[in-house]
Amino acid sequence: MKSFMAIAILPIIAATMIGSVVPAFADATVYVVHGIPDVPVDIAVDGGCALENFLFGDQAGPLSLPAGDHQITISLANMADPCNGDVVLDVSVPFVDGENVTVIAYLDDMGNPTAGKFANDFSRTDPGTARIILHHTAAAPVVDAAIDRDMDAMFSPAIEGFANGDQVVTSLRPGEWYVWLAAAGSTDPAFGPQLVKFKPFTVYRVYAVGSLSAGNLQLLPFADSAK
Repeated sequence: MKSFMAIAILPIIAATMIGSVVPAFADATVYVVHGIPDVPVDIAVDGGCALENFLFGDQAGPLSLPAGDHQITISLANMADPCNGDVVLDVSVPFVDGENVTVIAYLDDMGNPTAGKFANDFSRTDPGTARIILHHTAAAPVVDAAIDRDMDAMFSPAIEGFANGDQVVTSLRPGEWYVWLAAAGSTDPAFGPQLVKFKPFTVYRVYAVGSLSAGNLQLLPFADSAK
């Protein structure tokens, strides 16, 4: 079993959410991802309706946002009266000068809606590799993750104790890989094998989203050029 290389678990910054319409002279670079299946939403920023009918799997960004705290309100999509549906989350989100982050709405380990802000690293990759930023943002318990070129490989964890809200950064050679997830300490996969394909000199933000018990757990990938 070939394992993840150079793994480093990074702290989640804040369980929060953000929208899309921002002033021209901004200091934070922000991507917004919708990671809750079957729940279209509207997003308001500081009282102004910013995103309407934002669907599962959608991404907005890169967006610019001034440093400081911003009030983010997420409500169920309302086509007749956008941003005035039932409120799902209403939070104040801090942003700082120069940061590059993704903010994602997702399910916590108990299946409740929440959100998180995660740091992005789009710097140049190691020669001939792809950088993978993997996030546990699914309604699932603590898991171990395995990855291998061989779809029929036996489960051997490359990441252990991967909990909801965690972020892991690693580098891999380009090409096709298979991913499995199993309950922590188990070798019986509850998810996978899931085929993923990586190109060199590219950064992949990969989010495990959905719900294990509901049967809609999946990987949501976004590719960005390394700079």
